[in-house]
Amino acid sequence: MKLLFKREQSSGTTGTVKFKLWGKVELEEQEDEIIRRYAFDKAVLIDAFQPDLMRKSAYVGATAFVAALAIVSLAVSFSFAVFLALLAGAGAGYFYYDKKRDTVFVRDLMHGRYFSCDSVVELARKEAWLANITAYLRQVMESAKHWGGTETVPIPVLSKEDAKELIAGR
Repeated sequence: MKLLFKREQSSGTTGTVKFKLWGKVELEEQEDEIIRRYAFDKAVLIDAFQPDLMRKSAYVGATAFVAALAIVSLAVSFSFAVFLALLAGAGAGYFYYDKKRDTVFVRDLMHGRYFSCDSVVELARKEAWLANITAYLRQVMESAKHWGGTETVPIPVLSKEDAKELIAGR
């Protein structure tokens, strides 16, 4: 497994510099087979809860719905216009969310994905972040080679104090 990076920069609308990081994993044939066998491509590598992004996506979807309804209702019946506007709004909201999300699936890295960064420091942080999570994926895939069968794991008896801490969840 290899992790590829491509870095780009462009001028923002306010004269600031915007950075893009593209990341992709190159898999060997055996690794690709493991991903297919265990459906790792659907696995979440990094789960990021972004309530602001969800809210902004809803605003984008609502705006697209209103705009599409206003334009399409002039050409077709109102009920069909509502249907088309719902599709446009849902599609716009989804595409906005998908472009801006920080949640990373294995399939994102299999096909390559761009990440927007506001600074070089953030770009370096994302590179390290992706390298660490890819190393984690690599180790999970290595352990997947040996899944199946049975394994005996001895569980020792704990002292009274250690047992209380374990039960209490400390």
